[in-house]
Amino acid sequence: MKKFTTATLLFLFAAIYGFSQEMPMHGHDDGQHRFERIHAIKVAYITDKLHFTSEQSAQFWPVYDKYEQEVRRTRREFFDKYKDQHNDDDNASKQFIDDDLDYQQEVIDIKRRYKDDFLKIISTQQLAELYKAEREFKMLLLKELNERHKGRNDNWAKPDDRR
Repeated sequence: MKKFTTATLLFLFAAIYGFSQEMPMHGHDDGQHRFERIHAIKVAYITDKLHFTSEQSAQFWPVYDKYEQEVRRTRREFFDKYKDQHNDDDNASKQFIDDDLDYQQEVIDIKRRYKDDFLKIISTQQLAELYKAEREFKMLLLKELNERHKGRNDNWAKPDDRR
C-alpha cells in the first residue's frame, strides 16, 4: 500500500509539473495556480492516507480548510515580519527568537482548538494519521522542490553537457 501511495503521489507531482511547464507565467496568478495544484495534491494525499468515508470527507474538508487558513495566516505574518530583516545584533536576534517561539505556540494553539472539531468528524486514529500525513507531505514536497532546484543548478553549472 505504501508503494502505491508513493507511486500515486509521484505521478501527481509529475503530471502537475508537466502541466505547469505549459502554463504561461502570470506573476501572482502563477503563484496562486501553483498553490492550488499543490493543495489539490495534498488533499488527495491526505484523503488516501486517512481512508475517509464520503460523509467524513464532506464534513472534514471545510473544517480543515479553515484550520489550514489560520495556520497559513499565522505563518505569513511571522515570515512577512522577518523576510527582509537580518539578525545582525543580539537584540534583533533575541526578538527573532521570541517571535519564532510565539509563532510556533500560535500554531500549536490552533491545532489544539481544532482538535475537538476534527474529532467530531474523524476518529482519534485518523487525527493522529492526519498529523503524520501533513508532516510526510511536507517532507515529500520539500524533497521534490530540492530535486527540481538541484536539476536547475546542474544544468546551469554544466552548460557544455547540453551540446
